[in-house]
Amino acid sequence: MLAGKTYAPVLHARNVEIKALLELPDATKDLIFPLIVGRPWPNAKHLGMTWRKIQAALGSRRFALDLDPFKRHSGSTSPAAAEFDRLFDPAEGFRAYFEEVASIDSAIPTLQIHPEVGLADQLVRARELDRGLVLRLQHGVTHDPVTLVRDVMRNFEDLAIFIDLGWSPDLLSRELWASSILEAVAQEESERELVVAGSSFPDSFRSLERDERTAEERLVFDNLVRRHNSVALTYGDWGSTRLPKEPVPMGSIPPRIDLPNMREWICFRRNEQETFQEIAARAVKDRAWPSDLLIWGTYQIAATAEGVPDSIKGQTKAAAARVNIHLHQQAHFGSSGNFSDRDEPFSDDF
Repeated sequence: MLAGKTYAPVLHARNVEIKALLELPDATKDLIFPLIVGRPWPNAKHLGMTWRKIQAALGSRRFALDLDPFKRHSGSTSPAAAEFDRLFDPAEGFRAYFEEVASIDSAIPTLQIHPEVGLADQLVRARELDRGLVLRLQHGVTHDPVTLVRDVMRNFEDLAIFIDLGWSPDLLSRELWASSILEAVAQEESERELVVAGSSFPDSFRSLERDERTAEERLVFDNLVRRHNSVALTYGDWGSTRLPKEPVPMGSIPPRIDLPNMREWICFRRNEQETFQEIAARAVKDRAWPSDLLIWGTYQIAATAEGVPDSIKGQTKAAAARVNIHLHQQAHFGSSGNFSDRDEPFSDDF
């Protein structure tokens, strides 16, 4: 599953993340194996719209499909909500979920963990589907991950294991939790495909002018690589996003432009009554601006600074630009090339 991949992010099927994926250069998409946490697409009548958006972004490239419990029992009366809730039914080994995955040619199932359901039925369905299987172990969610990972490894061969540290402003504090899982995997079989992911993207910002933060995801990953040199780890994160939250009323988020670097985030917030154009102009003039990186995200920020119509006018598009830059940079981490060229012009039809 991860052969030839340099980056395996955990992304939620939200407009921001999928738009950022869509606008990546094809050469960058080829390096990424995302685990996408599915949810109904906003205002869509049927759940199938989510899968169409993902496939429009990735083409025929494979991805792991998980389910977002945050959107379960949403109270919506739309058919999409009912279709989504049905996928959580543990009866018959999550039959509805596996049937949905089977209908999406490029999707790989993610084991659904339920306290009242054994693994046997799901493993049978995964073998019948014959696309492999992803096991996502989540900090604070997965009970007894060491026992679980051993059980699944002993009963399924074509397996990729995502060790998901979740979101925390102190991601380093969760390093030992990941380390215990990696040690158990190494004792069983060191050649398994392994991803370590998580997010420390800030939920608050100290400075209006320029707020620079270290991305702890890379620190944790580097530490684990040094400690567990008998296993091969693939880097993952949450694509510079945080946990899903309820919608925030319009106007309550101060305008902000974020500029990701390989190991840091630099955030520029509105100072007094600055417009997005004025904030973007500060970002473009900053010493960290990647002037040689010509991708959709950097184009959006530069175009905003120049006052180009249809550039960044709100926080959703600003976030999509950040995620697009972040995904591209992490996919090419350590590479001298930036693969910026595109055959097609950027499009905002989405």
